[in-house]
Amino acid sequence: MKAAIGVEIGGTKLQAGVGFRDEKLISLTRAQVDAARGGEGIREALPFLMEQALRESGLSRRDIAGIGVGFGGPIDSKTGTTLVSHQIEGWDNFPLKQWLEECWNVPASIQNDATLAGYAEAMLGAGRGLHRIFYITIGSGIGGGLITDGVMDEGQGLGAAEIGHTWIPDPETGEPEKLELVCSGWSIGRRAREAVEAGESSIMPELAGSADSITAQTVYAAAERDDLLANVLLEDTCTALAIAISNVLALLHPQRIVIGGGVSLMGPLFWDGLRKKVKQFVFKPFMNRYEIVPAALGEEVVIMGAVLLGQKISGSML
Repeated sequence: MKAAIGVEIGGTKLQAGVGFRDEKLISLTRAQVDAARGGEGIREALPFLMEQALRESGLSRRDIAGIGVGFGGPIDSKTGTTLVSHQIEGWDNFPLKQWLEECWNVPASIQNDATLAGYAEAMLGAGRGLHRIFYITIGSGIGGGLITDGVMDEGQGLGAAEIGHTWIPDPETGEPEKLELVCSGWSIGRRAREAVEAGESSIMPELAGSADSITAQTVYAAAERDDLLANVLLEDTCTALAIAISNVLALLHPQRIVIGGGVSLMGPLFWDGLRKKVKQFVFKPFMNRYEIVPAALGEEVVIMGAVLLGQKISGSML
């Protein structure tokens, strides 16, 4: 049986992986993205990274039947075109599918990275065996993916499930704000830094080394020590995220909400608080008809989804 290559193109990292053996990647290679070199720099580095992954797998080009790509930004899945990257210049309307197919002479398919992560979790991870899951990644940004019976919902071909771009009340002002600008890891850290700089008392600068170094992880560590400001920030985060999740449940009623990304690595104060808040807001007939669980596949989730996508378009099941 032939294999597939999976590629992850993010704002900070680049990954390539080959095939599966016992549901584990045969090989995986990583590189850091040089943001200053933009999309062109990534396209220069990518073939070498893919070749390295191929060598480490013990396979050759003739063993490859398809390529799947998880791209960190909106894409047109019908044409395989990247629409824009919000982190790296040089991806506006780039024909990535065509470019890869010309380089490798095999079919390629492009998908948003969060959607592919949800696909991997549905097929191999925390959503396995379920009819309908909604995946949320909460890291430097917030993305989502809706998977039904193993099929990724692509909307009209430009993506769907963009939960990070839904609107919730800003904890400070009550005005509408995008979820991503309140609950992403970067936003949690920013809100904490702004509060400390405004004079609010907290142990967070001490834990981080300085006010400028406070991150979402600092907020959680301080909350564990019963820091008042950190507890307020964490509760506000859980409330805003619970509103968004409750809206997803009301509209789509998935069996399971799977949450990945750096913020999902927080402990019980986050998870217990989030589940409690969702119970407060959820559409009552759906009460106890859903689960909220952490993702299972870790940092390899997007690349695993990309390999699955490459297998899907090629018909390979290695």
